[in-house]
Amino acid sequence: MSLLADAQPTRRRIRRGLGLLGDSFSANCHTVDPKAFATEAYGYAGAIAAKTGLFPSYLDNQGKVGDHSGQFMARIPSCLTSLTADLWMLLSRTNDSTTAGMTLADSKANVMKAITAFQSTPGKYLIVGTGTPRFGTKALTGTALAEAIAYKDWVLSYVSQFVPVVNIWDGFTEAMTVEGLHPNILGADFIQSRCVPVITANFDFPGIPLPTDSADLYSAIRPFGCLNLNPLMTGNTGVINASANPVAGSVLADSYKASGSGLTGITSRWYKEASAFGEAQCIELAGTMAAAGGYIYLQPAANVTLSNLVAGDIIEMVSAPEIIGNSRGILGWEAELIITKPVSGTSTTIYYRSMDKYQEPFTLPANWKGALETQRYSCDITETVVSARMGLYIATGIAQDSRVKVVQFGIRKN
Repeated sequence: MSLLADAQPTRRRIRRGLGLLGDSFSANCHTVDPKAFATEAYGYAGAIAAKTGLFPSYLDNQGKVGDHSGQFMARIPSCLTSLTADLWMLLSRTNDSTTAGMTLADSKANVMKAITAFQSTPGKYLIVGTGTPRFGTKALTGTALAEAIAYKDWVLSYVSQFVPVVNIWDGFTEAMTVEGLHPNILGADFIQSRCVPVITANFDFPGIPLPTDSADLYSAIRPFGCLNLNPLMTGNTGVINASANPVAGSVLADSYKASGSGLTGITSRWYKEASAFGEAQCIELAGTMAAAGGYIYLQPAANVTLSNLVAGDIIEMVSAPEIIGNSRGILGWEAELIITKPVSGTSTTIYYRSMDKYQEPFTLPANWKGALETQRYSCDITETVVSARMGLYIATGIAQDSRVKVVQFGIRKN
């Protein structure tokens, strides 16, 4: 079998699903808080998912903090046998640069071994990245820096003959990092801006299954319809709680409710716009939030009817949000599927999230648009409550000049 990329079809058909292989650059795209039983997709993987529909399940995150490329090899079999991810990304080998005795030749050999394994497995594909520069106390010097740059050049000139490659080195700055190495939200947005064109140029995939008609509701006739009313968010009879600080004349879509907390200094204006499918629920923010921790929640007024679920059903929440404005005053516009069930005899709330909020001062770019899909949950019929919401988290001390929109809000069986 030839390794050469031009021996393969120009565009490859893949299922919905994105896998991550590597070090902390991959591992940090998911977190699990054992106290909240939460699974989250964020960082560059969440941003790529929002732009492409290629959802990164935490089950397909083969990143491990501190590992070098030689240690990646043991996890390649799990990538190749994954039932939920066909496309995998190996963007970083930064720990190779700080591993005693490891040379550039070692890095090259390991990456080529990974490429060979993927190209020898029908239906599995790999994208290789250049890695990013390091800054401040994390900066490389001397031979380590020279080899990191040489690796970048090798990926672009040589590896690109075999698999799609992405240049996330050139243009990556210290302002895009948390501590000189790992990307903050600006870094995540930069990385997705480089990855998405490579993905869309080389692969075809179905995309996130957003609802597109008002009758897309669960029934015996349509057993995979939405489990919530009004997924296209039409109408204006929803209820906005005073805690959201709505201005006079604000309206919310039928069968939805909204609430807020910690919004001292912030007002919200709620209105509707026509969209390609149904209507867009819009929220305009004004003022400056006085203290950290403020948020607005938008969710269906009714919880999921539990009798519509059977053991083994896989459910998720999807939506299509947009942010428009001139300030980076928003920490997150997050999709959440919320499950309450007994865990070890205690009623416990579990959050399945997409595009988790970011800590200040790392806020979302001023203008952002995409589609979100939460982690998928497998029902076992011990659930006592199933619901979903969008969470709008607001930064402190920044004068708001932003509007957010959400359309096609669906809780559905997968």
